[in-house]
Amino acid sequence: MKRFFKLCAMLFILIHAQTLSAEEKLIFGADLKRIAQSYLAERNIFNEVLISDKRAYFPCAEDIYIEQKNPNSWNTIKASCGSPATWSISFRTQAYAQNTKQNDSEKTAQSVEIVFTKRNIPKGKVLQQDDLVMKLVNSRASHGAYLATDNLVGHKAKRNIARDTIIKAKHILANNAVNKNDTVLIVSGTASLSIVTYGEALTDGKIGDMIVVKNSSSLKEFKAIVTAEKKVSPITNIN
Repeated sequence: MKRFFKLCAMLFILIHAQTLSAEEKLIFGADLKRIAQSYLAERNIFNEVLISDKRAYFPCAEDIYIEQKNPNSWNTIKASCGSPATWSISFRTQAYAQNTKQNDSEKTAQSVEIVFTKRNIPKGKVLQQDDLVMKLVNSRASHGAYLATDNLVGHKAKRNIARDTIIKAKHILANNAVNKNDTVLIVSGTASLSIVTYGEALTDGKIGDMIVVKNSSSLKEFKAIVTAEKKVSPITNIN
């Protein structure tokens, strides 16, 4: 029995010592860099975190939280221990610089130009050429990105988009091919024999959507499929 109690006491001391060790574990720059880069990547920001891997910071037994310090820039971010924070520090980031010693063929193989926001874009704003900028990034960061600004001009922002963000489909609203009250071309029949007339769109629609159209001559309303910009094909008889 005495031996049993001695064993239990040793286990208690060992577990207690391990708990203290975990609570007193120092946080190093490499830890903060890993957490910060993961946070940035989730927001399509591929900046380099400027922090020394070997630099030691305060101990933290809780989760490390990262946040944008300045809502208008990703150049400075803040790391905090726990919530509410027991301590926090700020550090800088910068866009990855291209290696000037690379030859042209290496740059072409490893990097690609994609579209970034040039400034903060509020929700609902129609994108203009001046809102966008092309930047060279590692090809691994280009998945889902747009390769030309022309493909984005005229689209509306679905949400607030921070400056220096890689624009992807989730950030924008696709343009309607037909808007309500538009005059549309109604094309029915076959490729060899088609009937063309005009009508008024009563609902909005993208290509492939079903909308309601009113025939301008007969004033009858019917359902049609949007086939192109300002062009529809009726599902029912348009007479």
